[in-house]
Amino acid sequence: MIKIIQVFSIVILTSLACFPFFFSFLPSINTKMLLAVLGLMVFPLDYMNGRTQAFGKSFFRLSLGALGVSFCSFLSMTVNNTPDDSYLGYIVSMWVWLFAAYFCVYLMRQVHEDVSVETVGYYLVGVALLQCTLGLLINHFTFLKDLVDAYITGEKYMGVGVENRLYGIGCALDVGGGRLGAILIILAYLILLSIKRQKSQWVYMGLLGFFFYILVIGNMMGRTTTVGAVIAIAYLAYSIVSNREIQSASIRSFLSTTVWVIVVGVVVCIGLYNVSPETRKLLRFGFEAFFNYFETGKFETNSTNMLSAGLIFPDNLRTWIIGDGYMASGANDPYYIGPADYGFYMNTDAGYSRFIFYFGLIGLLTFMSFFVNVWRECAQKIKNVKLFFMAILVLNFCIWIKVSTDLFVIFAPFLCIIPVEEK
Repeated sequence: MIKIIQVFSIVILTSLACFPFFFSFLPSINTKMLLAVLGLMVFPLDYMNGRTQAFGKSFFRLSLGALGVSFCSFLSMTVNNTPDDSYLGYIVSMWVWLFAAYFCVYLMRQVHEDVSVETVGYYLVGVALLQCTLGLLINHFTFLKDLVDAYITGEKYMGVGVENRLYGIGCALDVGGGRLGAILIILAYLILLSIKRQKSQWVYMGLLGFFFYILVIGNMMGRTTTVGAVIAIAYLAYSIVSNREIQSASIRSFLSTTVWVIVVGVVVCIGLYNVSPETRKLLRFGFEAFFNYFETGKFETNSTNMLSAGLIFPDNLRTWIIGDGYMASGANDPYYIGPADYGFYMNTDAGYSRFIFYFGLIGLLTFMSFFVNVWRECAQKIKNVKLFFMAILVLNFCIWIKVSTDLFVIFAPFLCIIPVEEK
């Protein structure tokens, strides 16, 4: 019982790190910052016990990459004489994400001693299940919604006030959808492990049920979850086909269980769609593209239409190279004389467009190389997971087509794992 309480507490703290938010009575410090302070406090303890050697090497190399992103931001601001410092402090942001994750992994070690990719993966799945369940509860119980809206604040991606979709606590819109999509890739990795180890059908069924649950509820929060699901399925399918260690009997058992979970999940969704107007509204939002395809013959959503209109690029070489120095609204600059916008420079929230307009190809390529280095650090630290981390990297770059958020928060806890040879 004590261990169950410990595990659940770590899931909650990991959620505070992955989906940070502010309290209305403490508007200047979010949960991620608080956990990062705790991470800095336990770091010396691990250092004295010799548990930080691999982390220290990664920390230095990745800090240089993040510093490059901050420098590109400074360069664009200086050349263009703008006050937009959206990515000037990216190195500090990276440190905060990393030490918040370090504290969570430190707690995992206190409970489980050895922390592996599998251990971190299960905790992140627990975070996704928690956020999806919170989304349903907040939507269903008015008193809980009022409580969350009154005391929880943060960036506008918190989802508060957005109609026809769910939001958790710190988890909503494309930011939440992207991270939930990454956790679906983690679930695919855990499913693959269960197949290799020939675990019981109940394990398959549980993991597949979690996958279906996060996919459906996650889409009701942010439809970017679907992108993660597609990459997760492709990664799982390729790994099963190409891995000779997996026996054909295990594959048949997994496929039969998959069919049953899908059938049951679809039947439940259809039943709720027909008896609950609220569920019908949420399902139509979450899977709008599929409803549009069957009803109008067009596989599109309002978001994809906005994306096609917002995926724009500079019309001059100077902006392509160094950017215009604006990422947020130009209205934030009292000396701005460009065209009016609705909150984002050039009226686009498409990630690649915003990065190029902000600090040009110089900044974009620097930022992309930083994430390639993050992937390389994870792949070198832990054996036989290169393809798994590559899938998350691909998702990160896919998300940038739609929005400018990134998935360093998902990579961070894996960077804090101590490799077996270091223990």
